[in-house]
Formats: sequence, C-alpha cells, structure tokens
Amino acid sequence: MMIKKNISTKIGVKKQRLSCVVAVGLLSLLLAGVAAAQSFGSIKGEVSDEQGAKISGAEVRLRSLSGNELSTTTGSDGSFSLANVTPGQYLIEVKAKGFSDFASEEIMVDRGSTRMLAFKLRVAGISESVIVTAEGTPQRADEVAKVVSILDSQQIEDKREIALPEALRGIPGLRVQQQGSPGALTTIRLRGLRTFDTAILLDGLRVRDASDIGGSAASLTTDLVPVATDRVEVLRGAGSSIYGTNAIGGVINLVPETFAGGLHFETGAEAGGLGTFREQFKLAGGRPRANFSFGLSRLDVRQGVDGEDEYGNSAGRGRFLFAPSSSLTIAVNLYGTIANARLNDSPFALPAAFVSGVSFPRAVPGVSFQPDFNNPDQGRRNRLLVGSVKLAHEINERLSYSLAYQRTSSQRRNYNGSRIDPRFAAFYPFGDFEFVNVNKGTIDTLDARLYARLAHANLATLGFEFERESLFQQSLPSFSAFNNTTDRQRTFAVFGQDQLSLFDDRLQLSAGVRAQFFRISAADRPGNLSGVNAEKSLTGDGAVAYLLRSMNTKLRAHVGNGFRAPSLFERFGAGTFQSMGLLRFGDPTLRAEQSVSVDAGLDQRLARDRVLLGATWFYTRLQRVVEFQSFFAVDPLGLGRFSGYVNRPGGLSRGVESFIEATPWRGTYLRGSYTYTNSDRSVVARGLQPEYVIPNHVFGLSLNQRYRAFAFNFDLNRTGAYVAPIFENDFPFRTAELTFNGYTKADLFGSYERALSERLMLVLFAGADNIFNQRYYENGFLAPGVVGRGGFRLKF
Repeated sequence: MMIKKNISTKIGVKKQRLSCVVAVGLLSLLLAGVAAAQSFGSIKGEVSDEQGAKISGAEVRLRSLSGNELSTTTGSDGSFSLANVTPGQYLIEVKAKGFSDFASEEIMVDRGSTRMLAFKLRVAGISESVIVTAEGTPQRADEVAKVVSILDSQQIEDKREIALPEALRGIPGLRVQQQGSPGALTTIRLRGLRTFDTAILLDGLRVRDASDIGGSAASLTTDLVPVATDRVEVLRGAGSSIYGTNAIGGVINLVPETFAGGLHFETGAEAGGLGTFREQFKLAGGRPRANFSFGLSRLDVRQGVDGEDEYGNSAGRGRFLFAPSSSLTIAVNLYGTIANARLNDSPFALPAAFVSGVSFPRAVPGVSFQPDFNNPDQGRRNRLLVGSVKLAHEINERLSYSLAYQRTSSQRRNYNGSRIDPRFAAFYPFGDFEFVNVNKGTIDTLDARLYARLAHANLATLGFEFERESLFQQSLPSFSAFNNTTDRQRTFAVFGQDQLSLFDDRLQLSAGVRAQFFRISAADRPGNLSGVNAEKSLTGDGAVAYLLRSMNTKLRAHVGNGFRAPSLFERFGAGTFQSMGLLRFGDPTLRAEQSVSVDAGLDQRLARDRVLLGATWFYTRLQRVVEFQSFFAVDPLGLGRFSGYVNRPGGLSRGVESFIEATPWRGTYLRGSYTYTNSDRSVVARGLQPEYVIPNHVFGLSLNQRYRAFAFNFDLNRTGAYVAPIFENDFPFRTAELTFNGYTKADLFGSYERALSERLMLVLFAGADNIFNQRYYENGFLAPGVVGRGGFRLKF
C-alpha cells in the first residue's frame, strides 16, 4: 500500500508540473499573438568615433525596463537598425573594441514612428555602463543611487586569473581570502561582514547552496569560474528588499555574454607552476532576435603548494536568448561545476599562543601555530548545477512583466581516510578519524515581477517569490538511527519598489519593501516542535542620488535592511563525533537574521570624463544573528541539547571606501582603491571584539596598458594585518586569536596579438602571480609563492 501511495503521489506531482509547463507555454503563445497585433516603432542610427569616422562591428544592445533585450551590430558604414520595437522607454548600450563603452539616456519609441540616433564613441574615457543589479531594473551608471562596481569581460581576461574570486581583488570594500592552494576554501566578504552575508546571482537570480551551513553560496565560491561571462556587477550595501536572503553586505551578479552578429569561436590552453593546466572553449553567435553563448573550462592543479594538493574543476555555462517578437523575450541559462580537491589538515595552536596577558598575539609559524600540513587521503568533491528560464514581456508602453524559474542542485562530499603522512605522525597519537559526509541541497525558485510606468518619471515594481529548498544529510560512520534524513523549507515573499526621476533626471529616488514568510518540514522534529513555524521577516530600503551636471558630481545615500533566512542546517542540523556519537544542535524556531545599513558618498568626473573618483562612508549593524552556542546550562528547546544555534544581537561594521579610475590616454586604464574597515563581532560576556579575518586597511591598484599588438596588466593588492581563530588540537581544545601579518600580492601578465587571417586572431600571453614571491599565511594556511603561467588563445 505504501509503495502504491508513493507512486501515485509522484505521478500526481509530475502531472501537476506538466500542467504548469503547458499552461506557461499556452500563455506565452497567447501573449505573443497579442504583441503581434500591436503597432510598433523602429530605431535607426549610426556609430562613429570623435572625428566622425564610422565604426563597423560595434555591438548595439537595446534594453527595456523589464529585462527585454534586442541586439545587433553596425555594418561597414557604421549604421544599425532595430525594427518592430514595442513602444516604450529604453536604454541603449554601444560597445566596440578600442573604444570606451557608451550608455544612452532613456529613449522613447512611439507607435508607428522611427527614432533616428547617432552615437559617438571615445578612444579614451571612463566607460558608461548600464547597471542592472542596483535596483533590479536597467539604469545608467550616473543615475544609480547605490554603490556598484563593474568588472567587464575584457578586464577579467586581462587579469588571467584561474578563478573568479581572485579577479575581484581590488574592488573597494571587498576582501578575498584563499586558504592555501587553488581549490582550497576561498571566501568573499563585503564591507567587513561574514562570508554568508554576500548573495551570488547568475543573471539576476540568486544562487546558493541549501546544504551549506549558512544556507549561502559560500561553499560554492571556491569553484566559481568566469566562463562565458559578459561582466560582474558588485553591489555593496543591503540588497535584501530586491534580492532576498543573504544580501546583507551586498550582491555579486554574474551577467552572461550575449552576441548578436555572426559566429564567434575561442579556444585556448595554458600551463604553469603548481602543475597547473587549463583548457578553455567558447562558441557564441546569433542574430538580433536569437542568440546564444556557450563556454567550457577545465582546470587541473597537479601539485599545489606542498606537491600533493591536487585540484580539478570542470565548469560550463550556456545561454540561449530568443525573441519571438520585439515585446517578448525568452532566455535560458545553464551553469555547472564539478570539482575535486585534496585538502590539508587545518593549522592548530601551539602553547605559545596562550601567553597570559597578551591579547591577539602575533601568528608565528612553528611558535604560536602549526601551519596546515599534508593529509594523504582527505578531500572533497563538489557539484553545482543551475538551470533557469526567464520570460519578459512588454504589454504596452506602460506595463510589462517577467516570469522566471530556476533550479539549483548542489552536492558536497567530504571524506577522510586512515592514511597519515609519516612526517606528521606525531600529530595523530590515536590515529586519524575516517569519515564520509554527504550533503545534497536542492532549491527551486519562482520569481514574478510586474513593472508599471505610472508616469514618465515613475516606475513601480511589484514582485512575488516562491522558494522551495531541501537538504539531505548522510554521515558514515553513523552512531545513530537519525541519518540519511531530508529536511525542507518553503519561503514566500512579496516585495515592491518605486523609482522616481525628477528635475530633468537630476534627482533619483527609490524605496522598497519586502515581506518574507517561512514554512518548514523536518525529517525528525520531536515533541512540542511539531507544529511550530518560523516567524516572518520584514525589510525596507531607500536610496537617493542627485546629479550636479555643471560640476559632473553625483551625491548619493542609501539606507536599508538586510536579512538572512536560517539555513536548514541551523534549523535541523546534527553532527556525528567519534567520542559522543550523534548530537543535535539545530533549532527550527530560529528567527531570520536582520541588519540595518547606511552609506553616503559622492562620485566625481574630471578631465572631460577621463577621471572618475568616489568615496563612500558605510555603517552596518547586525541587529539579530544566528550563532552557535557551545554550552547550554538549560536547553531553551527543552530537548536536552548541551549546545546549539541561538538568536542573539550581532556586531557592527563601519568604514570608508574610496576609488579612482582614469584613462589618461588611449590604451591606458588605471584603477585604484583604498578601504578602511572597523568591524566588530559581539561576544557573550566580552562585548565587541575584532571581527575575524577583516583587516583595517586594504589597498588595490590595477594598471592595464595596450600598445598596438602588445598589452600588459599589473595588479597590486595590499591586505593589512587581521585577527583569526586557530584551534588547539588536544585537550582542553582552546581557541587562540592570533594576529596574522599583512601581505602584498602583485600579479603581472603580458600578451601579444597577431592576426592569422581576416577573422582569425592568435593571442600569446605569459606572466606570474605573486611576482614578489611573498610568503604569507591565510588563517594559518600557507599561500602559494610566485607562480608563472603562459599560454595561447585562438579567436575566430
């Protein structure tokens, strides 16, 4: 009977999903028919340089407020045209190799009319970009009231980094930490906050790991690869009103590539120190109403820092965009990584780390801590698969909407065997503990948004989000029947936002609000907890910017709440320990974390837009957090737990970000940044204490120079001293808080381009990471020294 019931249930679920798919398809066809009956407008124009010479092959991209995109390229005479455009307001981006990017003012397309346009591109000047991440709708960079940094595909390529986090170094307010060899734990922190306070987006949709302890994307960050990526947008400051959970410190959005003209093909390979090998492949192309991009990357590190830190990562990304009409766009996105890594044993504190009367003693390898050391059979295997489909429809010039569905599937397998490196046998007096832990997470997300142009200068957004997540846990060996369990959580959110543009677009105002509701289902929820559901979370957001056009100065301010939903692990987690068996420490009644953040600053353009500089003061207070309490005198749940997760007040972070960008002459791009951060965490009975891993001072400098067929890129990043915890590996298992010295990491790469034919280009490149061969430790893990690499790319 039970088997029949399960089969019937599964069949019912499949029928329900099929019905939904059919309904969405019929709705799309109906809406496409309605759109076809509308009266359209058109756009024609030309693209030239400052001397009036026409530019061929420039990419012209038309963006609507709901996310619709139409793309084309200029012909040999620099002209372009876009027919059958739905009436409404649009932004246009223009990109061409060797020129600064251009973003237009809002352009109105009327019914039955043709809009004639002319764009001039500069060879030297700060690029003007269309930013999507700040408010969830396209905006010119000078109209954005929040703090956003952009790293485009050319900048990513010039850096020649093998992982996305390393390419992000130097962005103001951002701290990157890699604990050892490539493939080891890598984290990103924004504005002095924690690793899980940053939301990761793929084309505007949130991606996270339901099996991560914090329910964030932190466990996925190490393996993120910028394959087939158009640009990365980094929003700093609370973004939860639009993007939901984890957007306390900010948002990182990976925007995929889009091509509209012809067929583009790239392949390449490189090799270097640490036994590094990488192969890449990319294919893209299309027409104005249908285009695609697809990329693959394979990375192998066969030696690593100690010669046995192997790492392999296969990553792929694809995007297909189809526009049945100018008012309807369907976009399909795919992203996946499969990674394997050998992991060292963690550093541990030595007796000298516990000198009485000394706060935060210096971290000295071999004196106050033992650095990480080789473990022959400890490792991890991670898999991430993300697929999404998004439909955007312009009903008329005042009303549009978007529908999106995304599934994120993650699997993490951590393991350790009995083998011991003979050099470190003294560290294992009782042998090593064998285990296999498997965590599988699945998240289904449905996102629906309605955009209404209430007036020429007023855009309102109303949204609904449904998210269903599940967590499967397995531990071997298992000391309890409570194993192979699946816990589930559903969240419902409604949100709204209003954007105003006043005084000839000089004043920009936005306000948003979001309400989040939770429904939870546990594999094992004892006693009086069986009927408990978590409390809702309410967040708000407001931003203002004013542009002084005569001075090229933008003043801006932003205030908002961030929140993080408790993870399934924090609600229902349990752990298996060699001496104590299985211990339960989750709490299903936990409330969502909540923060309030404020920032204010200015952006200034100088020297005919060849210099852009800015400064921002920021402040974030974690009003309520979820933390692990190591000992309960009395379990607040009445379940006999002696430790577990609880809600309590959190810490705060404040500081100043500053940056400068300059293009003093053709082919030269300079970016510098400095961030001062004073970040504290709240500790019971001790008050505010320095936040772990966050330095007071971070400095970044990037210089890119192109001359004819040659180019070089130099990155210099200085990270100041910071405090980090190092644990004792024997009784009484104390925690040492050590001060690790700051370090300077400099990377230098050069390249040479040679045209093999009219359409085939060969690029040769070589360089090195950490060219000063700095020896430093991140949380006690030895970082790689100087690592040289070289390779080639073929572009068609």
